[in-house]
This record gives sequence, structure tokens and C-alpha cells, in this order.
Amino acid sequence: MQVNKNAFTLVELLVVVSIIALLIAMLLPSLTRARHQAKALKCASQLSQVGMACNLYADENCDCLPSWSNWHVWGYYRTPLDGSGDDEAGPAWTERLRENRSLPSIDILRCPAYPKDVSVSYFTTAYAGLTRFNEHTLRRAAIRRSSDFITGGDCTNPMFFHPPFGTHSDTGGSTNDADMDNATQRALDWNELIHNRRTNNVLFADNHVASYANFLAAEMTHDVVNAGVDWGEISPSDKSMD
Repeated sequence: MQVNKNAFTLVELLVVVSIIALLIAMLLPSLTRARHQAKALKCASQLSQVGMACNLYADENCDCLPSWSNWHVWGYYRTPLDGSGDDEAGPAWTERLRENRSLPSIDILRCPAYPKDVSVSYFTTAYAGLTRFNEHTLRRAAIRRSSDFITGGDCTNPMFFHPPFGTHSDTGGSTNDADMDNATQRALDWNELIHNRRTNNVLFADNHVASYANFLAAEMTHDVVNAGVDWGEISPSDKSMD
């Protein structure tokens, strides 16, 4: 009986399989990181488009960025459900952008790192407008630090989302808030990092987007005038423009 000298032995086959398994194990973390980086880049691109849409809206609305209010359920506006249950009547800032045709019809309001049942994952700035001017909108002319003034970004505070992704538990159980803002709650939560659990994307008034793992006073501010102001730090004496 002749033996085929070109055939693999069982030991050789097991060695090859082991090597392949080892290579896959080595490559998987790199592939995972690449996937997270791709999502972060797509998110940054979407945020930039949202920023441009807000500026287009302001161009046609007396220099005012889209106004915000309270909880608006995504998909309720212009339906019989508008203003029912937990929903406040009228459009959210995101819906104003669509109605104004400033925002493309493609779905760019949800960061790809968020669950698919979340329709809106970006917030708009409201804290400075409410605290300084008691307004539900903000004029671009008031912003004196456009390169470091935060105008939006990834909303990572769990209280803005319903379980299992978040912790919000209103009675109606409406899952999609279309009007996320930082007026009274910190929307940009540094305890919750969405991109590979390492960074959040931040949109600035000059429309550039950058990734951060925490608040950097030298590079960002929540106040239209003063540098390095973190969320919740505008004092009553700051309400008038300097």
C-alpha cells in the first residue's frame, strides 16, 4: 500500500488550524477598533452637516439658531399624536431643520454608535441661551468664542434615553426625544463615552467637530463670552453681555 507523501498529517493540520485561530484572535481587536473609528468618523461627518443645517436655518430666521423646548417625541409632529401624552405640541429643533429644508432628508440625526431604536442622538446647546438671556434660542451674533463654544454633539446622558439603553422613565414610555438639549441637564456626559467607550464627539460654533474624553477648559466652553466655562458654571453676574 502506497502512502501519499503530499498529504497533511493530523498533527500538521492541527498546527495550521491553531495558527489560523491565533491570527484571527490577534486581528479581531484591530478590526473592532477600526469599526469603532469608522463609526466615530461617520458621526463627526453627520454632526458637521447638522451644524451647517443650523447655520442655514439661522440665515433665514433673524440669525437665530433653531429654538428648543421640552420633550418632543420623534415622529409625532404633524400627526394626531402631536401634543399628546409626554409630547409637547409643535416641532422639535431637529424637526424644524427638516421643515425648513436645511437638513438633508437622509437620516443623519442618529450616531451609528447608538442603538437603532434611537432616532435622535445629538443635542443642541440651550444652557447659555437660557441662563444668560432667558431665551429658548440663541443668536449667532452673541457667540464671541466660535472656535470653542459648544453648540452640540453626542448626547450621552442616560436620562435622555429610555431603557435598556438609558434611564429615562416617564409615564408614557416615549422612547425617542427629538429635542435633546443641555438647558437644564448635562447632555454631554463625560461619565458616558460612546465611541469605543473612550470619546464623545463635540460640535463647535465654527462648525468643526472634535473628539474628547473629558471637558478641556483650554479648548471648549459652554458660555458665549467667557472661556473655559463648564456646563452649569455660568453665574448670575454673567447674564449680561460683557
